[in-house]
Amino acid sequence: MIQTPTSGLKLERASERPSVTPISMRSQLSADELADYIVEIGGTLVSYGCPSYRLEEVIRAVARSDGFEAQALAIPTGLFIELRGRGMTAPINRMVRVREWGVDLDRLTRVDEIFNDVADDKITIQTGRERLRALKQEPPRYPVFFQYLATAMASASAAVFFRGRPGEIAMAAAIGVVVALISRVLVKNPSGRFLVELLGGFAAATAAWIASRINPTLSREVLILSGIITLIPGMTLTTGIAELARKNLVSGSARLMEAFAAFLLIIFGIALALGIEKVSAGKLADAHVRGSTSFEVQVLAVFAAALAFAVLFNVPKRYVWSSIVSAGIGWITTGLGTRYLPGQVAAFGAALAICIFSNLAARVTQRPSQLFQLPGMTLLVPGSFGFLSLEAFLRGEIAGGATKAFEMLLIAGGLVAGILMANVLLPAKKLL
Repeated sequence: MIQTPTSGLKLERASERPSVTPISMRSQLSADELADYIVEIGGTLVSYGCPSYRLEEVIRAVARSDGFEAQALAIPTGLFIELRGRGMTAPINRMVRVREWGVDLDRLTRVDEIFNDVADDKITIQTGRERLRALKQEPPRYPVFFQYLATAMASASAAVFFRGRPGEIAMAAAIGVVVALISRVLVKNPSGRFLVELLGGFAAATAAWIASRINPTLSREVLILSGIITLIPGMTLTTGIAELARKNLVSGSARLMEAFAAFLLIIFGIALALGIEKVSAGKLADAHVRGSTSFEVQVLAVFAAALAFAVLFNVPKRYVWSSIVSAGIGWITTGLGTRYLPGQVAAFGAALAICIFSNLAARVTQRPSQLFQLPGMTLLVPGSFGFLSLEAFLRGEIAGGATKAFEMLLIAGGLVAGILMANVLLPAKKLL
């Protein structure tokens, strides 16, 4: 999901401050202590969804503010740093392995606060590291019940956007909860967590098949795609392209392969269910053609989706309003753009509008712009096109699958271009 914005870290970029005087509280800090601090907070940021190119920039600025020079290489599964300076005869190298990662905007925001307190000389680095460790032990911001409810709302909203009828909207919400239950059970097992996409896709397709057999008017395509909407790695795909655009080739390639592997597992899980359906029924059910839903229903769906992703991304409660605003901006600009422009151009305009809003909000609140950007961008990501293209290939529709795959890449490119353009027109003036 694009993990691509800027931050509330109160350190200036190198081009804005050519020389840096070490902060008094840390002037006697040893290189080993600084290296340990940087690698710990850097690994924490990786696990909470900070893009690699932002993290590397942050690490360089933190080291420079204390009179050192740092080189960093961040990838989704780890962080490598090299620290030089202050007459050191040999560089100090540190590495941390990240085994679990995802998007947690509440913790990302609180890490940013710790960063700011250290940079402003309010606390020592040792105190900052203690607060980081305490943060890792805290429970999620929202209870489990709200996470299930948010998943149901996200799936129901997706069914609206996919032109589902009332019965399909309700069924999609139920399938979303089933997928969430499977995910929660599997992630507790070190090996089972790798089967979340596979079994989630299988469960969604099986439930959709059973529902369509009971009520033939239900669209299996709408039910499947809406039910697995929280599993589709659209943000990972878009973030990967963004990192490639910024020449973070290793991290960008890794994210693209992660998204591709997730797509394959989802589609294979669905293929298992379709195979059972074909054996038992003799053929696959035909797709249903849908008309557009009413304006009022779409507005309600956008509102519900914004609240759902605010919970799923652990947006701090005092900033939930920003998720609604961000999602609304994306929906309005996309709706206007698709009336007169190609889809990829409309995606560019929507991403540009959302990122300008998020960068402006970051300036005003002194919080990471990712906090304001991700909920809105999630509604724009092209993951559904990736799923549809793989499903078309599965059905033997080679031309249709290739068309949808190319459209997915064009839309992802439009989103990335919009993000890059917004950061030039109105930068957040923050690093994270």
